[in-house]
Amino acid sequence: MKINRVRYLKGPNYFSYKPMMWIELDIEAYEFQPSNKIPGFSKELIQLLPGLKKHTCSLGYEGGFIERLEEGTWMGHILEHIAIELQIMAGIEVKHGKTITSEQKGIYFVAYEYKEPESGLYAFQAALEIGERLAEGKTNIRVNEYIKKISTLFYENKLGPSTEAIYHAAIKEKIPVERMNCNSLLRIGTGSRQKSVQATITSQTSCIAVETACDKQATKDLLESCGLPVPTGEVVRSLEDIFKVAENLQFPLVIKPLNGRQGQGVITNIRDKDELFNVVNCMDQHVKEFILEKYYEGHDYRLLVINGKLVAASLRLPPFVIGNGHDSIRRLIEIENKNPLRGEGHEKPMTKIPFNFTVTCFLEKFGLHLNSVPAKGQIVQVVGNANLSTGGQAIDVTDEVHPTVKEIAETAAKVIGLDIAGIDFISKDIGKPFDSKTSAIIEVNAAPGIRMHLFPSKGKSRDVGKAIVDYLFNNRKEATIPVISVTGTNGKTTTTRMIKYFLETENRTVGMTNSDGVYIGDDCIDEGDCSGPISARKILNNPRVDTAVLETARGGILREGLAFTHCDVGVVTNVAEDHLGLDGIETFDQLVKLKRLIPEVVLEGGHCVLNADDAEVAKMASYTKGEVIFTSLDENNPYIQEIIKNGGTTWFLDSTGWVSYCQNKATKQFLPVKDIPITFGGSAKHNVSNLLQALAAAHSQGVDIETLKERAIRFTPDFHFSKGRFNKLDVEGRQIIIDYAHNCAGLKAVFEAVEMLKTGRVITVLSAPGDRLDSDIALLGEITAAKTDIMVIKEDAELRGRKPLEVPALLKKVAKKRLPEGNIHVVPIEVEAFTRAWELSKSGDLLLLLYENFSQVRHFIENCIQKSRVE
Repeated sequence: MKINRVRYLKGPNYFSYKPMMWIELDIEAYEFQPSNKIPGFSKELIQLLPGLKKHTCSLGYEGGFIERLEEGTWMGHILEHIAIELQIMAGIEVKHGKTITSEQKGIYFVAYEYKEPESGLYAFQAALEIGERLAEGKTNIRVNEYIKKISTLFYENKLGPSTEAIYHAAIKEKIPVERMNCNSLLRIGTGSRQKSVQATITSQTSCIAVETACDKQATKDLLESCGLPVPTGEVVRSLEDIFKVAENLQFPLVIKPLNGRQGQGVITNIRDKDELFNVVNCMDQHVKEFILEKYYEGHDYRLLVINGKLVAASLRLPPFVIGNGHDSIRRLIEIENKNPLRGEGHEKPMTKIPFNFTVTCFLEKFGLHLNSVPAKGQIVQVVGNANLSTGGQAIDVTDEVHPTVKEIAETAAKVIGLDIAGIDFISKDIGKPFDSKTSAIIEVNAAPGIRMHLFPSKGKSRDVGKAIVDYLFNNRKEATIPVISVTGTNGKTTTTRMIKYFLETENRTVGMTNSDGVYIGDDCIDEGDCSGPISARKILNNPRVDTAVLETARGGILREGLAFTHCDVGVVTNVAEDHLGLDGIETFDQLVKLKRLIPEVVLEGGHCVLNADDAEVAKMASYTKGEVIFTSLDENNPYIQEIIKNGGTTWFLDSTGWVSYCQNKATKQFLPVKDIPITFGGSAKHNVSNLLQALAAAHSQGVDIETLKERAIRFTPDFHFSKGRFNKLDVEGRQIIIDYAHNCAGLKAVFEAVEMLKTGRVITVLSAPGDRLDSDIALLGEITAAKTDIMVIKEDAELRGRKPLEVPALLKKVAKKRLPEGNIHVVPIEVEAFTRAWELSKSGDLLLLLYENFSQVRHFIENCIQKSRVE
């Protein structure tokens, strides 16, 4: 078996709203060996992975997959379930999967849920190895080694717990959030409303405040100047300073790096000169500046302040081991570090206890070392501070904090200037009124870790991730720009362009993606087919953009899923057979399901604009949470009449030739269709349909009717407003129509308009995309030959797997059934084909130029028709 292709579907996709791994798998000879035909396979697999018994599969109940396995199922399906189960065994919460059988023998499209890309892909690679080995009769499979590697990859690459809590809190509030690098930088929100977070530093955190918090002495000085309690102490830079200051302060003492972090190098409760001497001799020699200060007897608390308010508090306990009478302290630490709740760094609720100078220095105080063997039952504290990063534990005490202590913590955060601050506080009892003799602020921390509040060893978990998101944004609307997504088979680009134009104002910058570029306002920042998720993110991530209008094509959804989790307006223009046989979408029903994804992700309270003239699109109304706005070229369409009856909103072409709309049971005429340029006097029915959907989408976003009228009249079908989409030029008595129609439905719509406009012969220049089925290419040729007098066949520059001149030969073969061979010309190069059409034409003819590359159209216009004018 072999993996042909892998895709990471990051956003909502054909299979799920969750991220899915998509794999094109060739099971080769196993196509003829379902599970019930492989001796012992099912039994050995279940013994190896007993958790498979819980898999429901498509049957919908536990044991469903086992039934399928025993009655006979194929390797693609089996590997899907193995990949899911291996991730579950590695501690990764996944569930969903789907395998589709291709029409190609041996080819399966396998999709399954993943949380992190590297571990997700390795899970399938491991599944493939396991499946092959079991099928070959090999049973000595060390499944734990696969699971360990999956777990390691997952924890090495996933977000840390603090950032992950913020990430999931944003998702729960339906606020877009995206990981921006391999570390912990998140972008929360979209466009001009976005903010960012890295760990617990936000885009609103003061740089000066962070610098101050990192300087422990500067922090103490500021707090003390405001009357807040801090330990007496001084900065020391030499051995002489250390012992001189110690004599002045008097024992017990604490020593810590001046610019330390995460509790590293902090030694507490130094009781005399001998202990201080031992500590000094084992400290990190790279650190040159320390703070020596008075030690307060009491408990170590962490108080989390967000936006000036205390939201969580934890009692922190230093790490310890309990002697058994025969193991060394080193061995006891190793045993404790195997606790599944402990991991490297911040990957798990608790950090492994380190083997470093902090531990050895602290043990040295008590005449111990790592090889010492404590008595049975003896509790040995191994680190002097209770920071989680040095192996400490935490108990939630949020509800116990006395109001006086709460006030001191909130004031301390304000003094330093931190929007999110971790206040380290020493007190004998945090539930009692503050006493300056027994309590003090030890540190104020920028970027405080929040693991202890999320995963306390004891007590209530606090949703501080949500508290941070709530601080950044009052609600989803404050975090996100409106997103309007346009999908369908034909008409997407024109509809998208009109919506953008209708929405634009001096105070609103509209970002747009479509099949010819990415636009921020009037600026084109990228060219080419930009109707996929990569281009969409350029709009959603750009801080200039106030509203996003995104053409959403099938290819991008299949490659990566959607670039957004939800949209405010979803528009579906139509659905016709196109691109079938590619990427696992092999039937029309599958294509409909794919396009239906847009209505499915429309927010409750949003709007879903559906073409009621397309039966499959109209059915999508039952799949959306948004308010449905139907559009139609026929006011008697039953969907339109039902909406009017029920008091909904709809846009349609009435029997008198007016574009009309109905809202709250009141029907009003908008404009005569003949007066709207994009419709060519009503002849271009496909553009009338596009117009109705654009008007509906824009009006749903608050654009008033008078503005829409003015914009509809000004939107002309030329190279400026609607480049390459049914542009019409009149040159030397000839009509030239320029369009991109590249599928049967689009071509039929164009010829319908051509029939209304022509006065003489029709000369058509066309090609066909090479990735279409032979039958689809032939149908394009048949449609064209039936509606044209002279046919000039060109070839796309991108052959898409075809041999040179293979597609033109297919087109010519079917054209000969309708046209005399003398009326069929094969001119492979696009601009030369346009020129030949011009040379063959005469006054009164209509030239239909169906292009692949719009720059070739421009070249033709500029160089071959000097008298042309673009109005």
